[in-house]
This record gives sequence, C-alpha cells and structure tokens, in this order.
Amino acid sequence: MAPAPAPSAKLEREKKLKVLLSFASGLANRVLPSSHDPTLSDDLLLHIRSLPLPASSTIAAKQDELDRLGTELWNLATRLLRDGPPPDGKSEERVAQRKKNVRLLRVFAFLLLDTAGGQGKKGRERKNCIRLIKVALKAARVCLEDVDLHSATKLLERAADYNDVLNKDRSHEDGSDENLAARLRLDYLSIRTALAWRQDRMDTAEHMFSKIQQSNLTAEPLLAESLADLFYEMGRDLLAKRSYDFAIRWLERAQDVLGEQDLEMLSSEAGELRLSAMQSLVQAYMKLKNPEAQRKAGDMVKILEADYGEKMVVSLLKLELITTADKIDASQYYTVLHRMIRSVVLNETNFKTIMHHVHRLKSCSQETSSKILDDLIQLRLFQEENQNWIEKALVTRIWVGTTGSGIQDTLDTLQDLFESIMRQTMYSLSAAATHAAHTLLWKRVEATYSQEQFALTELWCNLCLHPIFEKAGELNKAKIARKIILCALARHKYAAARNAFSKMSESGRDEPITQYLMYKVALQKGDSDEAIQCLDQVCRQSSKDATLLYACVLEAQSIGNKRQAIIALEKVLEKYDYNAPEGVHLPALLRCTGRLLIQQLVKNDEMDTGVVEEICKLFEGASTQARASRRRPSNPALQLFNASEFKWFSKNSYNLSVKYCAEMPPRNLTRLLGSCIEFIKLLQEQDKPETNPDLPLRLIFCHYLAGCAFATLARAEDNLKDCLQYYLQVRRHGEEFRRTAAKELESEKLAISSHDDIISKHFQIIKLEMEAVLKLEKWDDLDDLFEEIWKYKNPGQYETLADLVLITHSCLVKAELDPKYQGKLLSVLQKIINHTWRQSNNDIVKLSQWIRCLFRLALPFDETTSLKCLDQVSDIAAARQGVRAAPNTPPPSSSSGKSADVHEKQPNKYPTVELEWLAATSFNHAVDHYLAHDDAKCRLWAEKALGLAQWSEDQNQLRDLLMEKYKGLTFSEDEQGN
Repeated sequence: MAPAPAPSAKLEREKKLKVLLSFASGLANRVLPSSHDPTLSDDLLLHIRSLPLPASSTIAAKQDELDRLGTELWNLATRLLRDGPPPDGKSEERVAQRKKNVRLLRVFAFLLLDTAGGQGKKGRERKNCIRLIKVALKAARVCLEDVDLHSATKLLERAADYNDVLNKDRSHEDGSDENLAARLRLDYLSIRTALAWRQDRMDTAEHMFSKIQQSNLTAEPLLAESLADLFYEMGRDLLAKRSYDFAIRWLERAQDVLGEQDLEMLSSEAGELRLSAMQSLVQAYMKLKNPEAQRKAGDMVKILEADYGEKMVVSLLKLELITTADKIDASQYYTVLHRMIRSVVLNETNFKTIMHHVHRLKSCSQETSSKILDDLIQLRLFQEENQNWIEKALVTRIWVGTTGSGIQDTLDTLQDLFESIMRQTMYSLSAAATHAAHTLLWKRVEATYSQEQFALTELWCNLCLHPIFEKAGELNKAKIARKIILCALARHKYAAARNAFSKMSESGRDEPITQYLMYKVALQKGDSDEAIQCLDQVCRQSSKDATLLYACVLEAQSIGNKRQAIIALEKVLEKYDYNAPEGVHLPALLRCTGRLLIQQLVKNDEMDTGVVEEICKLFEGASTQARASRRRPSNPALQLFNASEFKWFSKNSYNLSVKYCAEMPPRNLTRLLGSCIEFIKLLQEQDKPETNPDLPLRLIFCHYLAGCAFATLARAEDNLKDCLQYYLQVRRHGEEFRRTAAKELESEKLAISSHDDIISKHFQIIKLEMEAVLKLEKWDDLDDLFEEIWKYKNPGQYETLADLVLITHSCLVKAELDPKYQGKLLSVLQKIINHTWRQSNNDIVKLSQWIRCLFRLALPFDETTSLKCLDQVSDIAAARQGVRAAPNTPPPSSSSGKSADVHEKQPNKYPTVELEWLAATSFNHAVDHYLAHDDAKCRLWAEKALGLAQWSEDQNQLRDLLMEKYKGLTFSEDEQGN
C-alpha cells in the first residue's frame, strides 16, 4: 500500500481542483454569443494543458461533479456548434474567435469527463470507455477540421487508451456491442490516419491503413464509404501537392474500397464520390506522363464514359486526355466539346468551362474554335436567351476571328453572325460588350491600315458600325467614321469621304479632328471655300492645343497651297492673340507666316492689298509680343524674342516699307513703319551701339517715311477729328526724326552722302511739321520750328520754305492772331531772302517776288521792315545793273544809299515790273502819309520811291512822273524849312 501523500501535496491538488471546478462552473456564461471575452481561449488552453488530472482520492470525491460539468459543457458546445454564428454582422475575426472558443470548449469538456471517468474501477469499465471514446473521436474530428493538430493529438492519445481497453476485453461483447466497438475502432483508426496525413507523416498513415486492412472492418457499407471519402480527400490533397505517386495510391484505395461495396447499399453521395475519385485518379495518371500511366488514364476514362457518359466531368477528362498527346487532335477535341455543348445543362460554371476549352482549342486550331463558338451561339445560347452569355461568346468569337493568320473569311462570317444575332435576339449588345468587341475589331482596323490595305480597312470599319453595336457611343462611332475618311483620302475617293462624314452625328462632325480631315479632303478637291469653313471650325473648337491648326498648315504646304497655309497660320495667331500655346516657339511661328505672306504680296506686278493688311497685322502682333517678352522676368524660357529675332523683324519690315513705300497704301505703310520702329528700339535697348551702326539711320528714315505717310493721310481725310490725329502723328514722328538726326549729325560719323540726305530730309520734315502746326493751330510751336529751319544750311529748300511761310502767314491773318506771330513769320521770310541773295546762282525773279511779298505783308503794321525791303531792292538793283556784291557779303538792309562793291558784270537785272510796282506802291504810301499830314514819312517814302525808279529800264519816264507828282505836294513851313 502506497504511503499517504504529504499534506502539502494534497492541499495543492485540492487547490487545483477547486480552481478547475470554479473555472468550469463559470464557462457557460463566458461562451454565450452575447458575451465577448477576449481572454477565454487563453484560459481554456491553460486548463487544457493541465488536464486530465491524475487519479486521487481528492478527485474521486468530486467525480460526479466533474462528470456533470463535463456533460453540461459538452452539450453546450454541441448546441453552439449546431446553431452556428449569429447573424449579427460581426467581423470575420470575431466569428473565427468564437469558433475557436467552441472547439476548445469541446476539448475541455472531454478532458473533464476523462478526468472524472479515469477514477477507480469505473475508468476501466467497458461502457464508460465506449462513452468516452465517442466523445474523444468527435472532438478530435472537429479539431482536425479546424487544423488544430495539437488538440487532436492529445484527444487521440486519450482515445488510444480506451481503444486498447475495447480491444482487450471482448469477452462480454454481444452482437450490438461488438458492432459498436468495431465501428469505434475503425473510426479511431481513420481519424489517426487523417491526423498522420495532416502532419505529413505518411509512414504513420500507411501503418494505420495496414491496421484498417487487418481489422477487416471495411465490409460494412457505411464504414467503407467513410474510409473511401477520407482516402479520396488524402489523394486530392496529395495531387494538389504534386505527390502524384502517393496521390494515385490513396485514390486507388478509395476506388477499391468503394468497388468492393454494393452501390445500392451505400448513400446517395457514394456515386459522386466514386466519380470524383476516378476523375482525380485519371488526372493523377496524366500527371505522371509515362506510357503506362497514360494507358491507365485512357482505360479509366473508358470506364467513366460507360458508367457516366452524359456527365460533363467525363467530357472534361476526355478533353484533358486529348491535350496530353504530343499533338492535339482538333477534330477529336471539337467532337467532345460539341457533344458537351448539346448535352450539358448550362449554368454559369458550365458556360465558363466551355469557354475555357474554346480558348484552349484556339491554340491548336483557329478555324475549329470559330466553328465550335458558332455552334454554341446558334445551338444553345439562342435557346437559353441569356444575353450575357451570348455577348461573351460573341466577343470571344470576334477575338478568335481577328487574331492569328486565318482571318481572310472572317469579315463575311462575322457579318452573317451579327445579322443572325440581331434576328434572334432583336436587340443590340450592351455597352460593355460593345466596347470589348470594338477593341478587338479596332486592332484589325489599325493592322490593315498600317499595311496600307485601305479598302480592307474600310470593310472592317463598316463592320464596326453594324447596328449590333448601337451602344458604341458617339465618340467611338466618330472615330471609326474618321478612319473611313482617312482610307477614302488615301484612295482618293473623296465622295466616299464626304458620305462617311454626312453619316456622322452632329457632335462627331463638329469635332476638330473631323474638321481637320475634311479640311484635307477640301484641299485635295481644290475647294477653297470648304477648306476655309473647315479651318474656321478647327479654330473655334481648338482650346489650348494648336496641334491641329499646325497640321492644317503642314497639309496646305505639302500640296503647295501657300495661300491656305497662310490662312491656317493666321488662324493660329488670331486664336492665341498673336501669342503661342505652350511648347510653340512664337517668333518662329511669326517668321514662317511672314515669309509666306511676303511671297504672296505681289502677283502679276500688282500689290495685293489684302496681303498688305495681313502683313501689317502680323508685324504689329509680333512687336506687341516682343515688347511684352522684354517686360517678363529674365528667364530664357520666357524671353522668346532675342537679338536675332529683333533683327529679322526689323530688317524685313524696313525693307518692305522702303521697297513698296510708293505702291503701298499710306495707312498700311504707317502701320508697318510703326512695327519697324518698335523693333529697332528693342534692338537698341539690347545691343551696344557699335553692334548695329546702321540702326540709327534706319530709325531716321522710318520716322521720315512715317511723317510723310501721315501727312498724306491727313491731306486726304475728310473727317476733321481723324485728320488732326494724323497731323499729331506727323508732329510726333517729326520730333523723333529731328532728335535722332541731330544725334547722328553731331557724331560726325556719317558719310557725306548720308549727311546731305539727312539734312535734306530734315528740311522736308520741318515743312511737314509746320503744316501740321497750322492745322492743329499750335501757334506757339512755330518758334521752335523756325529755329530748326536754320540749324542746317540747305539752300535748295528755300523756295518751298518761302512758299510755306507765305501760306502760314495767310493762316495767321485768317485766325486774327496777335501781330507778333506775323512778325516772326516775316523775319523768317527775310532770312530766306538774305540767304538766297548770298547764293551766286540765285533766281532774281523768285527773289524779287519774295521781297515784294515781304514788303506788302509788313507794310500794314511794320513800315520799318518794308523800308528795309526798299533799301535791299535798291542795292540789288544797283548791283544787277552793272556790278555784283562780293561773295558771302550780305546785301545792305538799310537805305544807306551806297551800292555794293564792284566785282563783275551781271546781266540778270532786277525785274522792271517788280521795281516799278515797288516804286509806285511806295509813292502811293507816301501820298497816304501826306493825306494823314505826316509830312516827314511822306518825304521818306517818296524819296525811297524815287530812288527805286531810277533803276527801271524806263527810269526817266517813271522817275520824271513821280518827281512831277512829288513837286505838286505842298508841305508845312516847318517841314519845308527842314
């Protein structure tokens, strides 16, 4: 008898037992679906590891309580497992955790029963062992299903003890007990076999199978079916793991077990199990890829065909067997697949299977796969009236027909198929199916087009536009129509292109790319009006991208239509306000347009005024953008206009202005000159003066031409407001001319010819400015202009200047201005007379007329000037009678009575008519003073008249006449005394 345990050990066991019972008592509430205990599984595992408890008197005292708790918990776990997870929408993680808790609860419940049943003699009783082994095997099976191999191993270890008891003690077995024990022993061995399989311990599985064979327990149909099912699962798993030899072994065992039974004695699922086992066995044979295995696979398929001929799986196996051959027999494949199509019950899975094999068939025979698809659609799918299946089959049919090499007859067959589908279904394809079909057909369109098979491409495009593709969308239809237009263009079938365009929707016709294609058609046809209409549409529809507009330019250039190229380029510039979209070099665009315009400027020796207008607009836009680019940040990417660009634009605008200044309308000339001036200024701002020494001369001439052109415009303008604006421009350009010219003349770097030319133009521009001042009535500005007149010597211009002074004087008189303005004008005229007299080749006639004018104009308000005129005429007349004043000696401006120094004879005498008129007028003026009782002035003027009369050709007559009249005058005594 063993010694009694130490008190401490007993207390420890009692403590553990108390904790165990307390834990077990509270489990019912913790595993309820309504509770969520995150530590439950850990607590269960902790107690499972310590169970079963060893036999002791302490535990024996609580045997009934342990058995009761174990039974209650087992039943609770069974109910929870049967009820399944509650439909409360919990997460998958929560559901998995609950399932794990129920499984561990079953394990824990068995171990409680095992602890209670293992006490005393009761633990070895046969009835108790049967009860416990049942529970252990049920719990182990659940653990195996959840792949909890650790718990399953522990349960089977405990079941092994009870199995040993059943094997040893068979003396008390009756018939029913014996059958129950046998089933439990077989169940135990099968679960042990399954555990070994799950643990990848196939040697142990083989050992268990040998025990099953030795037990001779497979004779019972239900037990045999259960084993066959297990062997089948093991074989399928090994097949998936590519352990083909092991898979064949276990699958053959499953077949053998079922083959030994009468199928009528088995369950209704036994036939399907046999079929599945044979199917997997055929697949395993085929995987070995040796002749013997292939033969076995063929024999097995024949058996299956005999027993399950109408089963789809048999047909699939036959197809797999066909594909294992070195060369697939497409006709056999077609035969099997065709039989499957006719006999199989169509559902989603079977339909996908058939389509899968159609794909496989295509790899070996495109023609056969096309034929089987046609059969599928017409023999079955029309009957099924499943639109989704029809669409999938049709898309696959298009894929088969449009890929590979044998597609010559595809167009006609697809056309017929489309017509058949439309007749049978009466509706078009869905948008998704249409998109898939169009994607495939479009590949053929692009392939044939790239090979320049344009007629064939049109046929493919027409197929894409079949009514079955009604839901293709306007964008796709327009794209297809455009491809037809391209093909028609390539074949020079312009009517076909126009026909395709007319069939497009309005939105498709309005798309820029469509209008671009029709622009090409119009160019090829030579229809300029239509080309311009298309170009306008392209321009309106284009947003930030000018690619199509540039394409129009290139297209026009490629066929040599420069005018259309110009129009297209101008559309680009107008679209972007003479700017350019991103990625386009604006100066290059402007230069290209400018060159084309210049080439079109003169036709048949006549200037095209429309082209002139376009050139002006171009250069104005260029100057605006050039100036704007200079104001932007110093960034090479932003400063598109550099010095070379400025040079090109300034040079070309200058050359055009100079070359065509006579033919070009003045309004256009001023615009072109304005652009040229702007570019010259930009160039001067950027470069050093010595870099472009001719720029100032260009600028001077531009201002000169601009001033002349604006003066011309002003003279021809009837609108007073516009006329005055033109004269303001004359003033502005005149001032700029004089300022720039003065700087250049002061530099003394000019050649003699340039120097003289500038002086001549300086005088001309002043005359234009004086004209502008008169029209603008800016009288105070006359002083500055009078000063500018004498800045540079230019005798050749005095005549016109004198005329202008006289005109100006008439304007001043008409305006009734202060006489001071008239005096300033007369002083100018006096200077002109003086400068003219100094010239050796002066025109005495013209000079005499100027003096007469000066005399007459000054007489009413400035007698001093008039008297000086008389003195000057006396000196000139005296000199012209026989002598000439020395060169560079000014004529006398006072009545000193002295003649000039004698130098040489001068035959060009002072005109008698002028002398006589001055003499007579002066004497008459003297009489006026006489009547006014101003005897002194009367004498002065009378003497001047007599002095002039002496130089007349008939001097005796005129002088005698005047003298006689003079003597007839009576003066006062004071005057006479004087």
